[in-house]
Amino acid sequence: MVKLKDKYEISKSSKVGDTCTCPSCGTTFVKDNYQQAFCKTRRKTRCKDKYWNTATPNKRNNVTRISPASKEWISRQQTIREENWEYEEHPFSSAGLGQWDD
Repeated sequence: MVKLKDKYEISKSSKVGDTCTCPSCGTTFVKDNYQQAFCKTRRKTRCKDKYWNTATPNKRNNVTRISPASKEWISRQQTIREENWEYEEHPFSSAGLGQWDD
């Protein structure tokens, strides 16, 4: 069985005009540029993006990565919530139900 990175190396080392197999989706294509390693059958750069997100270990957990813009937005939202927060007892808390009033 050929591994994902090996498929990429084979496709990358092929010459222009050779028939290659896309390392991401398995589609055969004719290489038309020396830099090409992925097919162009899917819109934009889906095969390339899927490959690099799979092949790079730290991108596999990209749910834990937060962009600087998102981090700033989250921080602003937290500040807004804290400024507008009015503390009230939760209606079902012990204090809200009047329990333990001595």
